[in-house]
Amino acid sequence: NIPNAILGGSSFSERTFQEGFDKYPQEKINPGHYTNDIYVATPLIFDTANEKAQKFQEQYKEKFPTTDEIDWSAAYAYDTVMVLVEAIKKANIDGGIENLKEDRVKLRDALASFDDVNQAIEGTTGFNYFDKNRDAQKPVAIGVYKNKNIVSALTQFRVIRNLNEISDLKAATDNEQVLNIGGKNMYKTNVVYTGIKINEISELDFDNLTVTLDFHLWFRSQGNFKPQQIEFLNAVDPKDLEKQLESPIEGPKIKDQITYSVYKIKGKFKADFLASNFAYKQHIIGVSFHHKYLTRNNLIYVTDVLGMGKANTVLKKIQNDQVLSPASGWSAEQVRFFQDVAKKFSLGDPEYLNVQGGTIDYSRFSATILIKKNEFTLRGKLPYNYAQNIVVLSFIFIILFNITSKKFRSLSKLIWFFQTILAFLVLLSGEVILVNFGNIETYKMEVIIRIFDILWWLTPAFMINLASESFIWTPLEEKSGRLIPNVVRIFLAFLVYFFSLVGIVAFVYDQQLTSILATSGVIAMIIGLAIQINISNIFSGIAINIERPFRIGDWVKIGKFDEGEIIDITWRTTRIKTRAECILSIPNSMASESAILNFCFPDDVYWLWPTVHVHPMHPPTRVRKILLDALLSADKVLKEPAPVVLFTGINEWSASYWIAFCADDYAEKNFILEDVWTRVWFHLNRAGITPAVQRQEIYMFKGVKERGGKEATRPITLLQEIDIFKHFSMEAKTFLSERIQRYHFSRGDVIVKQGDQGDSLFIVVEGVVGVQVQTDDGRTKEVARLGAGDFFGEMALLTGESRTATVIALVDTDVFKLTKSDIHPLIAEQPEVKKMVSRVLTQRQMLTRSQMHVQHNVETERDAVYKRFLNKIENFFGLKDGD
Repeated sequence: NIPNAILGGSSFSERTFQEGFDKYPQEKINPGHYTNDIYVATPLIFDTANEKAQKFQEQYKEKFPTTDEIDWSAAYAYDTVMVLVEAIKKANIDGGIENLKEDRVKLRDALASFDDVNQAIEGTTGFNYFDKNRDAQKPVAIGVYKNKNIVSALTQFRVIRNLNEISDLKAATDNEQVLNIGGKNMYKTNVVYTGIKINEISELDFDNLTVTLDFHLWFRSQGNFKPQQIEFLNAVDPKDLEKQLESPIEGPKIKDQITYSVYKIKGKFKADFLASNFAYKQHIIGVSFHHKYLTRNNLIYVTDVLGMGKANTVLKKIQNDQVLSPASGWSAEQVRFFQDVAKKFSLGDPEYLNVQGGTIDYSRFSATILIKKNEFTLRGKLPYNYAQNIVVLSFIFIILFNITSKKFRSLSKLIWFFQTILAFLVLLSGEVILVNFGNIETYKMEVIIRIFDILWWLTPAFMINLASESFIWTPLEEKSGRLIPNVVRIFLAFLVYFFSLVGIVAFVYDQQLTSILATSGVIAMIIGLAIQINISNIFSGIAINIERPFRIGDWVKIGKFDEGEIIDITWRTTRIKTRAECILSIPNSMASESAILNFCFPDDVYWLWPTVHVHPMHPPTRVRKILLDALLSADKVLKEPAPVVLFTGINEWSASYWIAFCADDYAEKNFILEDVWTRVWFHLNRAGITPAVQRQEIYMFKGVKERGGKEATRPITLLQEIDIFKHFSMEAKTFLSERIQRYHFSRGDVIVKQGDQGDSLFIVVEGVVGVQVQTDDGRTKEVARLGAGDFFGEMALLTGESRTATVIALVDTDVFKLTKSDIHPLIAEQPEVKKMVSRVLTQRQMLTRSQMHVQHNVETERDAVYKRFLNKIENFFGLKDGD
């Protein structure tokens, strides 16, 4: 009984028919006002379509999001293209224009080969094939408009193509399972609107692939049959669920000959009862069932879109209501409701003996939820079509980088970095390709996924070890000049692979790590205790070589050990040569934990700061000047940074002065200190300043006559210490001391200038002078510094030679000056004086030549030098030859 008088053709089911009413006011106020309850004949209704049609509908809406609904024509167009593509593949068409005629024949033959259900291409509209008349057999469904949506009419009619399939046609006709309409026998197919509301998802056990579902299930149908007589296809205990279907929690209600019932179901169901991409940490859970007795010819379960809403709406509700608890670590990603065909063997049932193939088709209803593990995975981020291109391109670039690295070795590390990225891309792309390659059996897929999951742990471990070789060990060996012990390499590799193994056990095999870590901890403790000292020393040696707190050749003091020169740094010890010429080996672990004083880093310059004690009676300003003069006159004291003298205070027995100066050869520290102390003593002595000593030390000097003060600066005293005059008689020295003159020069004054003629000798009484020479390139170079007691100008005094250097006062300086006119009477009246002076000059020159390792006949050379000096003196003073 169809109350509506309108039954339209397939054009009524197209979207353009619905949109034609959108402009009318009533349609805007009440959508579906003009189309509600209109019956239409349509090739496809999506609520009765299979899973492929549901996926197509979702993908279509993703591609064209502005489209509200799609009609049957889009699905048929998609299937048409799909069949053509499969035919092209089967015909092996190359696409060349020269073979166009042959290719057309091949394509036609390939299409004709799809001639029965077994050869059909399954698509969104069902099985696509051609019958003997080359027609595509497609059923026609009757739909009815509800709120602008076409839903299946509660009764459908299907042509019976083979009456032999019905064992008892009369009984089927009497039960109204078969109707004769217009002379044609047709199946009367009851449509059952089926809805489901998931209340709770719990007890997820993916080791056994089971899950507990709590849900409401309802049926809305018309006719004298029981839609609740269903068989759950993925239930763990179907019998228990059948008991829950015996009594509805609501209904049955009957309105307008439509029966409505709701059931409350809770039970354990098998997961992944449909194909699932568990490779992407995804599982399909849900409910699947068909009627126990009525085949698809007489009953179809369809999705109650009007009662449930669309799939996206249901998904949002599941997510918002937290049907799947967030604590489970899983989340719902997609929901689908669809009906398709479930095939069962007839098992020799007499009622179905004539069924083709011995299988019976049932209408299967499935409500599925795709859930996904709440964890990041690259596997699901790379599309399959991209993966194929990436594999090819990655291999090409890896080869190119290998060739490039041989030509540009300076870029080897950068190239290695890119090769590592490409290697991971190859691994990722290869995994995506294999996972999506054809229909792989479940157990094989599990093996593939497990292998790749293990590789994702082992590959980084391998790359880390390669990186350690390229970026740590090799540069460290080049920097230190030593090979890294293999035990260190092996130990680090062991640690990396050990943590990789722990990750595999924990995350790939989902095993508890407590026992493993406990066992490995005991083993590690035993090994660690056995080699802890060596390991500690080796890693400390690595740290020392990386940080470089000292280098070979540096003078250092490590902790409380004696200072010395670093002669070797091994991976276990640091060896020092002390000042006593002993070899001191310090374990690297102790060296790394001790305070290290490096006297040669960042450069070889270091400070020394001894303290000088003088009698408190002397003015600090004068003492500071004399001490600074002493430092400036010391040969091995650096001029920059400049020496510093500080008056640090007075105690009961002395005034203390801190003298600080720099040197650049720590190995000579003791000799430099000796030279400085000598210069300090000499300058203080010349200045008449008495060093202070504690009272108990006075007895050490008892009876010793000090020569200082005025006595130390008398001309005759200074003359006695100059080798030229040392052998003069006392009368001669007295004669010269009475004629010598004292001069004062301020800082920066030029005393003599290089190249000038001269006839005088200078003796430094107090202060410091610098001896400078002009080099060939025009630069001025200081070659020496002279302090109290030093002299210069002896050749000008005795031979009249030009000044060989410029002498400048570096501080306020007092000198004695002895001229040619002062010494002339002695040389003229005492012939032995000129001979004595000539012998001294000869000895000095011969000593200089021997220090320069000049090869010569000593006796002959000495006589020649002596005669040359004697001749120069006689000529300079205008004397005739004499004895």
